[in-house]
Amino acid sequence: MAATESAQPSPEPQTEGPTPARFWGDQWLRVSEKVLKGLNHQLTNRVAGLEAVVGIFQDGEPVEPQIVAALAQEVSRLNHLLHLFRCMPAEPFVGAEPVRLQDIVPQVLELHGHHADLRVIAVDVAADMETLPLLVRPSALLRCLLVVLESGAGNALRAGSSGEGGLTLSYSGDATWVTVVFEAPQPEGQPIFTGEGSLVHAVGSALSHAFAQVGATVVGSQTGERIRYELRLPTLPEARRLERESATS
Repeated sequence: MAATESAQPSPEPQTEGPTPARFWGDQWLRVSEKVLKGLNHQLTNRVAGLEAVVGIFQDGEPVEPQIVAALAQEVSRLNHLLHLFRCMPAEPFVGAEPVRLQDIVPQVLELHGHHADLRVIAVDVAADMETLPLLVRPSALLRCLLVVLESGAGNALRAGSSGEGGLTLSYSGDATWVTVVFEAPQPEGQPIFTGEGSLVHAVGSALSHAFAQVGATVVGSQTGERIRYELRLPTLPEARRLERESATS
C-alpha cells in the first residue's frame, strides 16, 4: 500500500518588512531600555543617600537640622524619580482624555535627560503656552514624543551636533489643530523613509485614535540638511467634532 502524505497547511502570507506594531515595539524597546538604565542609576544614588542618613541615626549621633533637611530632600528626589518610572509603562486600557502638551513635554524632556547614550544632546524648546488641549491617550502621546525625540537626538549625535540648535522641539496651534515639530541634522547619505514599517508610519498608527497626522521631510538650513518630523493633532473641541462625525458616517 502506497504511503500517503498528510496535507500540510498552506503557509500564511508574509508581508515585507515589519508591521507598525512590531516596528513600534522595537523602537520603544531600544529607547525605554536606555532611559530605564539612566533612571536605575539615579535610583541607586537616591538609595545610597538614604542609607547614609540611616547610618547617622544608627550610630546614635546627634541629629542636626541639616541632616533632617537632607533626608527630606532625598525623599523628595525619590518621589520625583518614582513619578518618572510611572511614566514608562503603557496604559492600554486608558482611553483618550484631555491632555496638555504643556504637561507632557516637560516629562518627555526629563526622561530624555536620563537616556544612557543621548542625554548629552541638548534640546532647544519653543513652546506656545496658549496651545489648546488634545484628546489622546496620555501614555501613547508621551511614548511617541519620546521615541521621535530620541530618533532626532541620534541623528544629532551622529552629525556631531550636541549643542544649541542641534535638536529642536516646538509646538503651537490654533483653534482646530496643534502641530509638534522636531528638527535635527540629517546625516549625509542617510535616506528618509516614511512608508509602511517606518517610524513615521508606526507613530501615526499609535496615535490614529487621536486623528493624528505624522510626516517627515528634509529641509535646508545654513548648517546643512535637517530632518523635520511633524505631528499634527486636533484640539480637544475639534477632536470631539471629528468623533461625532465619524460616529454618524
